[in-house]
Amino acid sequence: MSLIMVAIISIKDDDKYLEYQNKVLPMFEELGVEVLAVDDSPRSIEGEARSQRIVVLRFADKEEFNSWYESEAYKAIKPIRLNASNGEIHLLQELNLRF
Repeated sequence: MSLIMVAIISIKDDDKYLEYQNKVLPMFEELGVEVLAVDDSPRSIEGEARSQRIVVLRFADKEEFNSWYESEAYKAIKPIRLNASNGEIHLLQELNLRF
């Protein structure tokens, strides 16, 4: 079952975050991770509006996510993200309901 990652990000340093992005996107391409959405101005229809970037990714499964997130290659660039942004990351099991 696919694993969906939702990241809600406040970018503190645009240049450093761009450096991170330029390094992480090729990893996603190599793994076949689907970038489902990236929005710097999401529209809130309920609750408090956030002026943050929201990123939604689809990994094939939990194992694929873990192999990427725990990889030495990702560990090498993760500090760039941590220094360039604050945020939260959520993992969701994809649900395939058909009505």
